[in-house]
Parts: sequence; structure tokens; C-alpha cells
Amino acid sequence: MKAKQHGLLFILYLAILPCLSALQAQSQEAVTRAEYEALAAKVAQLEARLAGVQTQQLDSITQEVLASMPASTSSQASPSLIENVVTAVKQREQEVNFPWMDSAKWAPLRMGMSPEEVIAQLGEPTLDEPSLNRRIDFVYTYQGRRPATNQRVEGKIRFYKGEAIDIERPVLD
Repeated sequence: MKAKQHGLLFILYLAILPCLSALQAQSQEAVTRAEYEALAAKVAQLEARLAGVQTQQLDSITQEVLASMPASTSSQASPSLIENVVTAVKQREQEVNFPWMDSAKWAPLRMGMSPEEVIAQLGEPTLDEPSLNRRIDFVYTYQGRRPATNQRVEGKIRFYKGEAIDIERPVLD
């Protein structure tokens, strides 16, 4: 009789086991109210930090623009505040988008420099094109328009066997 009871208990245990494991898995996946509130508080904290960082970035850019604006001496002879801001923003755009549009960056360029040295000095070229000329392997072209004047600016560096052989400097007034 005991063997029969043990067998019956064993079969009952086997029948209940999947139900118990399903309940255990369901309880592990469920998020408690406290966990949810902790996650919501963490998200709110991260959003507040992000807003603070964005404000700091905006403040620093504003300070840069204001610092680059010339100090006005008389209200009639100097440009308006809006004109000063527009000029400063255009100058900043040129510095960011066309860092090579600075004559000081072109001054140290010399014949015999490698393409890597040129890129280190001027940044990536606008165009990197092969040449049909047998004495020129490829040409780095730096071209763009100055935001302030809309003047087209272009400079070229020609390479042969991994060395600069011709430097055509842009006109940067």
C-alpha cells in the first residue's frame, strides 16, 4: 500500500511540477510597483541631467559668439547687434565646416610632404581624385564657399609617388 501511495505521490508531483515552474517564471518576469517607481525616478533624473547638459552646451556656444563679436564704440558707426551675431555665426560655421580656410594652416605646407601629413595639417580634402597626367598620381582638392561673403575658395595639392609636388594655395583674404 505504501508503494502505491509513493507512486501516486510521485505522479502527482510530476503533474504539479510544470505548474509550479510556470508560476515561478511568471513571478520572476513581473515587475513590482517599487521597481517600476525606481525606474521611473531614474529616467526622470537622466532626463534632467540631459537637459542640463544641453543648456550648458547652448550657453558655451552663446559665450563663444558673444566673445567673438567686436565691442561697439558708438551706436551710429557700428553694425547692429543682429548683424554682429550673423557675422559671428557665419564665422563659426566656416571654422566648423571649412577648417582649412585659414591661411595659417596652408603656410607650413611644403613640397615632399606625404598625403597623411597634408591631412593632419588641413583635414580631409573635399575631393580626392586620381589624375590622368602621368607625372601626377592624385590630387587633393579643398573647395568651398565662405559663408560670410559667399566667395568660392579652392586650393589643390598634387601628389606623385606619395609626395606633394605642387601646392596651389587658395586665395584667403
